[in-house]
Amino acid sequence: MKLLVVEDDPLIGPAIKAVMENAGYTVVGPLRDAAKATRLGVREQPDLALVDVYLAGGENGLTLARKLWEEHNIPSLLITGFDHRGEEARDFAVGLLRKPVMPDALVDAVGAVGEILAGLRPSSIPPALELFGRPDRASAAAPGSAPQTAPQATPQPVQQPMRRQG
Repeated sequence: MKLLVVEDDPLIGPAIKAVMENAGYTVVGPLRDAAKATRLGVREQPDLALVDVYLAGGENGLTLARKLWEEHNIPSLLITGFDHRGEEARDFAVGLLRKPVMPDALVDAVGAVGEILAGLRPSSIPPALELFGRPDRASAAAPGSAPQTAPQATPQPVQQPMRRQG
């Protein structure tokens, strides 16, 4: 699975990249601004974008995630350390991950989102992850069309994040 990382914090972005590469993912980025992230996303066509909600310079990760989805069919997992509710992002993002997040929980969250994008029920859901469900590709392919309800993941009891072997 190829990931696009958009994180403006100069310590967190590289840490996310290292954790995800060590878990076997291909990582593009990290990028610190929305314009570069959009250009690289179009060129690299990642399976998922990990997008910080509040980017430096007043840029908005929600706007970036919406653009990636509606114009390029790239789903996003939003990441934030602020008290942010994800209702406004349900149409174009798969979920919201709250920082700070431990490396194992980050890997498990991306794994759960990958399962959703593959049409599967997640095997585990880290407590810091709020799932929205899978955005509807039909509405992304036809901007301006009537919004469609995305299927929601069935909540499961909170479990300790599973540790990856190897």
